[in-house]
Amino acid sequence: MNLSVTIPPVRTFAHVEASKAQALKPLEEAAEVFAAWQAREAAHELHHGIVSAGVALVDECCDVIMATCNLLAALGVDDLTEAMAACEERNRKRGRYE
Repeated sequence: MNLSVTIPPVRTFAHVEASKAQALKPLEEAAEVFAAWQAREAAHELHHGIVSAGVALVDECCDVIMATCNLLAALGVDDLTEAMAACEERNRKRGRYE
């Protein structure tokens, strides 16, 4: 089954810079994704708060996208079309698509 996720254009923050702090932000947000995933798993085991835990996980995933786009903007990148095509090709060669 082929799936895709639609991401609308992302409006980046007004003041971004290619700094260590900016580069660390996606990592920080990714750690929060994992924590939200753990909370979602716990909610499933308890059969309680499953929907809100899922919403929190999606919110954290969006924060990762936002932080990554801010870093890209700081680097002067505003179009990922070619880079994502290259990424998809690398993954195709690795057999990650059916």
